[in-house]
Amino acid sequence: MAALLRSARLLKFSSPFLLQVVDATVFGGPLCRLGTRTFSGRGIGGCPGRVLIGTGINRCVSGSGGVRLLTIAAQEKGASRDESSSAVRSRQAEQFDWALNKLDSSVRRTGRITKTQLLKIFHDMCRTGYPSGNQALLLLRSCGSLLPEIHLSERTELAHRIWGKLLELGAVYDASHYNALLKVYLQNEFKFSPTEFLAKMETANVQPNRVTYQRLIAAYCNEGDIDGASKILGFMKSKDLPITEAVFNSLVTGHARAGDMESAENILTVMKGAGIEAGPDTYLALLNAYAEKGDIDNIKQTLEKVEKTDASLMDRDLMQIVFSLAKSGHHQYVQEIAERMRHDRGYIPDAMNLCLSLITQGLEDTAFQLLKTFPTLQPESQNGDTPDLGNFFLRHCVNMDKPVEKLKRFCRELQEGGLHVSALPFTLYCALDAKKTATAVELMKVMKEEGLPVRTHYFWPLLAQHQKEKNSQGTMEVLKAMQELGVEPDVDTYTNYVLTSFDSLEIAHTKLRETGCSVETEGFAASELRSEAVNGRLESVLAMLSSPTMPAVELSTFRGSLILGFKRSQDVDTMAKITELLHRDRRFSTAPAGSTEVVGYFLYNLIDSMSDSEVQAREETLRQYFHQLKKMNIVISPNIYRGIRNLLDSYHVPELIKDVIVLVDENAKLSASDLPKGSEVKVSALESKLAELKTENKPIGETLKQLILALCAEENMPKALEVKVQHEADMVIGGYAALINLCCRHDNVEEALNLKQELDRKDSSMVLDVNKYLGLVKVLAKHSKIEDVLGILKEMKEKGVAVRDANVTSFFHILNASAMRAEEEVVRSILDALFTLGLAKPSANLCSPLVTVHLEKGDLPTALEASMDCQRKYSQMPRLHDVLCKLVENGETELLQKAMDFVSQERGEMTMLYDLFFAFMHTGKYKEARKIIETPGLRSRPGRLQWFSEKCIAANQVETLENMVEMTRKLFECDRDEMYYYLIRLCKENNDWKKAEATWMKMQEENIIPRERTLRLLADILKSNGQEVPFEVPEAWFEEAAEMEKTKGKASSTPASLPADSPVDYQRRIMALCKKNMSGEAYRILSDAESKGLALHSAAYNSLIKSLLAEGNLEDAMKVKDIAGSRIPGFTLSDTASSLLLITQVRRDNLKGALSMLKGMLQADQVPTQLAVTRLVQALGMKGDVESIQAVESMIKSLGQSINLSRMLFINNTAVAHIKNNDVDSAVQFIEPLFTPGSEGQSSGLQVSSVSFVFRKVIEERLEPALDKLSAMAERLANHFAVYRPATDLFLQFLDTGRTEDAKFLLQRCAGVGEQKEILVAYITRAAQKPGQAPKIKALLDILPDFPEKEMAYAYLMKCYGELQVLRRQAETRQQ
Repeated sequence: MAALLRSARLLKFSSPFLLQVVDATVFGGPLCRLGTRTFSGRGIGGCPGRVLIGTGINRCVSGSGGVRLLTIAAQEKGASRDESSSAVRSRQAEQFDWALNKLDSSVRRTGRITKTQLLKIFHDMCRTGYPSGNQALLLLRSCGSLLPEIHLSERTELAHRIWGKLLELGAVYDASHYNALLKVYLQNEFKFSPTEFLAKMETANVQPNRVTYQRLIAAYCNEGDIDGASKILGFMKSKDLPITEAVFNSLVTGHARAGDMESAENILTVMKGAGIEAGPDTYLALLNAYAEKGDIDNIKQTLEKVEKTDASLMDRDLMQIVFSLAKSGHHQYVQEIAERMRHDRGYIPDAMNLCLSLITQGLEDTAFQLLKTFPTLQPESQNGDTPDLGNFFLRHCVNMDKPVEKLKRFCRELQEGGLHVSALPFTLYCALDAKKTATAVELMKVMKEEGLPVRTHYFWPLLAQHQKEKNSQGTMEVLKAMQELGVEPDVDTYTNYVLTSFDSLEIAHTKLRETGCSVETEGFAASELRSEAVNGRLESVLAMLSSPTMPAVELSTFRGSLILGFKRSQDVDTMAKITELLHRDRRFSTAPAGSTEVVGYFLYNLIDSMSDSEVQAREETLRQYFHQLKKMNIVISPNIYRGIRNLLDSYHVPELIKDVIVLVDENAKLSASDLPKGSEVKVSALESKLAELKTENKPIGETLKQLILALCAEENMPKALEVKVQHEADMVIGGYAALINLCCRHDNVEEALNLKQELDRKDSSMVLDVNKYLGLVKVLAKHSKIEDVLGILKEMKEKGVAVRDANVTSFFHILNASAMRAEEEVVRSILDALFTLGLAKPSANLCSPLVTVHLEKGDLPTALEASMDCQRKYSQMPRLHDVLCKLVENGETELLQKAMDFVSQERGEMTMLYDLFFAFMHTGKYKEARKIIETPGLRSRPGRLQWFSEKCIAANQVETLENMVEMTRKLFECDRDEMYYYLIRLCKENNDWKKAEATWMKMQEENIIPRERTLRLLADILKSNGQEVPFEVPEAWFEEAAEMEKTKGKASSTPASLPADSPVDYQRRIMALCKKNMSGEAYRILSDAESKGLALHSAAYNSLIKSLLAEGNLEDAMKVKDIAGSRIPGFTLSDTASSLLLITQVRRDNLKGALSMLKGMLQADQVPTQLAVTRLVQALGMKGDVESIQAVESMIKSLGQSINLSRMLFINNTAVAHIKNNDVDSAVQFIEPLFTPGSEGQSSGLQVSSVSFVFRKVIEERLEPALDKLSAMAERLANHFAVYRPATDLFLQFLDTGRTEDAKFLLQRCAGVGEQKEILVAYITRAAQKPGQAPKIKALLDILPDFPEKEMAYAYLMKCYGELQVLRRQAETRQQ
């Protein structure tokens, strides 16, 4: 074709003969488009600015939801067949689905995508090393007008980069890919040679199709080259390709840009003669031509003409005219066109994208003019504030580095027009977010000029950037800007952002003085103290506090940092001297002279911030510290002593209390109870103490309660009741509550009731917790004491007892137990009371015992009546399916008819039909079921079908599900793939490959196009049973190659007898064998090809290297690499192959080689896989190599977020490395600041999540001393700073490793762990996904009896038990 273009004679473009269309063929199939909201140029191939997959003169009709990206998969004949590895195919397909959904969501919501999104998907695909044809198509099509925030040239460069990289990775391009590239060229106004483009297609052996020619015509026409377009048009006619509306639209543009507007206008007449009616797109092409000329009169006339025809122009079409006017310099006419817009649905996102495109191309004034025409948004908040308009506009102007003066004008006009309440502050936020320092500072100056406050924290993002890079000069520049604006740095600014940018305080002092910053202020002094204390330099802190030049600094400003320093120090003398200074020097406290409160509260906070294990570990240090304070005559008040005593008592270090009591002021009198107490927790000790108190006629209420609680904990009911009788006059409320709960647990209803009555006589206002009330209801209901139950429920209502969802579930179990005992009156009375009192809302589950009680007795008429009665009263029909199934089984036709009439009346006829259908299916009445499902007008209800399918899968009802799938074949709108997927899932559960294969045959008979998940599941069943997959998957050529290899294997069995095939044939055979994990055979075939001097494609070498590395065969893999290097100059391993090589070196403990490999990959712009970096860092951690971990972290920073590596990987493994080096203190000092509020780690903006990995490694390695220190750190963070994540991680690791007692002990010390709902729920969810995890979930629930999501937890627990039963059945089946 390229040669033909070079030699073809010129054709007259306006000739009617040339434009004649044979049979006036019109193609009107549906359009598949990637994006509809584009303004960067005229669209080609149908709709302006759209990417078309279908062809013809179709019109784009935009739905309210935007664009479905899921329709862009290539459908062209000869589509590329991906050469992917089976080891990554599943992951690749999932990534492709994720990419589609991600971009689809973005386009639906905003009509555009971001460069960050696109590059993330691109890097993800590159990491697999096997880009498919669909993936390549997705990426290429996203490089055009869907990126309005990117310059046209940058978009084209991105497309070329993607094209080259995917080609290097082995992607095979077909006509659809070349067409997509053409579309990108047109949208980005990229100038190229159509002749060279066709020549490249010929070289790649790709045949152009009609879409290719249409877009080449558009390329010529965009340049006004009618002769070039004529050549291609003539060629299309010679090949009998239809001339569609898209071609005529291009011709309108071509003539107009060639300066021949008369011929452009005549195109409409030519179209009419060819039997094609001009549509909206043709008129739009003409309007754009007028707009480029600035011919507003003809634009108006044409618009009026269009209004009189069937064609209709939408707002987005008018926006393209606005874009053409603006680009051509005719801004004065923009307002006239904008006023014609109707503000249709979808106007806002379309107009936003137009504004973004205009700003990108330097036409921000026109964009702002359009922005002011946006419809005013209605207030959504309760205070009536109008949402700010123009945030996107201001942000993009900042990103495009528009002048500050222009930004100032935009902000002023937005605020004056009432469109934005805080335009300048928001613009400043955008500049800070984009790290544009100069713009941010200038905007702050503007804000100051306009009287807006400029606050200290506005400068933090600028300072944080320099602090991260240790750029002290940059920090000084920001401080100068703060001075110019009259903003003084505060304590947090100095501590978190300024001082940490310098190597030492001395350097910081010098530099700050040079800048003109005062270092003698209270704020700066406090920041110095904080910095030195957090870093554990107490000598420096002492020197600063002792200095007479030290300004007055309130202790509260640096107390937390000083406490951290104390906990990390062993220098008792320095600690004591600092404490003495705090006590005696009035500069550090506003308390009156002689007050003991300052030091007292400091000591209390110090002890309170430590966990029991930490206090126990540092007991001797604390003892020496307290003695030093005593020598310095430092005293504390009795109240402070009592607080510290209680803490130490709870930490189980009673001996240390003796060292604290000596600090109490001698003038203060302590009572006997203030003296150190022993650990009297056993029953015998409590009994002795009780007798002693009784003898001395002292109050015994508290001790009596402790004794009863201890007996209840031992479940010793007789003894507990006996004690209660002996000391009834001294009983307190807590004792009664514990005894009531104990009697309920032991089913002693009479005693429980008596105790409740006694409690009411003592204190009728006393409110028990909800679980104790439920215990009473349960035992009373069990013994049919209805009146007493109702009394308890009324009391719950009157006293406002909160009933949560978990408690409602408990009510269900109570009612269901009564129903199973056929106690109808009990069930009805309790349920009526629950609903009447408002303790619970009616639900199908809670109402079901009303039906269950009759089903258990076999009373079907009453059961049906009960269900219907629930519908009348509560709009719920519990257990209707079970009732209908019983009626069908017993042949109760009259009752069945009654039920159906009622359901039809209450819930509609369609619901009734489905209920009846499922009842017939469940009971095996398939003939009757078929009649129901074939009712005319019945539509598919996916939710109902899924419910019954899941029920069949759970009950292993193969025949029932199979029949339902077959019966729903002709059901209107039934998702056939979904139905077959349920059936294949059941085949998977039963490991029945024959049934699965038969199901596949039925799918073929129905001509169903299965989804990827269906194919994966089916293939998995067949492969796991040693069967060949009878269908083609996206890489179907692998199967053909495998078949070829089998045939050749039968013909010859020795390498010497292999035929002398072409390099392509060898490549296909090698890659097919690699897919089947037959790397040895593939290596033999490569050796044969090498002996014949054949050079293969790089993809074949990469595939074999990866296959060999996957099996750990490093030697042969390196030989293949050498062969490839000798055959292909500049050969490099793919990203995936290089990552596998890195992993192999790590496995062989060659960490030095792995580090060099990683460095080489990054220098070659390769992206290592997440797994490769993770394995390397973990191996370095286990070797204790902290420096190498830091080196890897530094290297990986260049990749940004492209490989989704969590920062916690480096944090956790650095901590592990310190621990492996027997330096646990360094590990603690490294981790603790990351969680400590106000510390350097927190202020850096780092998102710290889980440290479970560290705890797990320590537990696995049985490093108990390290575990003690880490446990102390976790408890300290929990108790002092309310940071519960580390403690929760440790708690869950104890559960995971079976150390239940340790978990209980930790929970006692950090009760807040039990309130970390999200983390605990995530743990349960994760555990339920693995087999055999039920004991862990059960242990968690046992330890946390008041777990807030108990209902959800029990659901997962049941799921675990259900899966366990399935696994057992499968094991038994395999054994048989």
